[in-house]
Amino acid sequence: MYELFVLGELMTGEKHGYMLQDILKTAGGPFRQMSSGTLYPLLARLVDGGLIRLRQEETEGGRLRKVYAITEAGRDRFRRLMSEPLAHDADIEQLFHFKMVYFQYVGKETRLACMEQYLDYLRSVRSYVANLDAQLKAFKPEPAKQRIQLLKVFEHRLHVGAADIDWIEREIERIRREE
Repeated sequence: MYELFVLGELMTGEKHGYMLQDILKTAGGPFRQMSSGTLYPLLARLVDGGLIRLRQEETEGGRLRKVYAITEAGRDRFRRLMSEPLAHDADIEQLFHFKMVYFQYVGKETRLACMEQYLDYLRSVRSYVANLDAQLKAFKPEPAKQRIQLLKVFEHRLHVGAADIDWIEREIERIRREE
């Protein structure tokens, strides 16, 4: 996922490591931060793999700053990562959102495939929650207070899931109508 992020950000132009880390902090949200200890080894691996190139520039203070740019091999790798199916795992939402940010760099079919995979995931989650909700209502386990509160949680998840599904379905239709 972070490889996709770095390559995607470099599709927009050259960036230095601190800038990449700062952008990722914002993109990852307040609860998912990427440390320097994760980012800089990843950058080194991408340089070693020929996916990005490194140059150094002097700052106004006379210090050297590492600046990264994507190579053609990196662009190819980026497009492959964007085309990979979304796995139904704990990172799917963040990966989907990262991919959405970079939709401008891939074709309509790749965007549609990603959106449809995410829609499938959302429908699966909603179906799972709906089944749990139905089971809880049918068997009425004790204690009643806990059951009632759990039903509220399911109601919330079903409501949010329906809103997400509706938005994704509308976005898929919008993309399909694009020329």
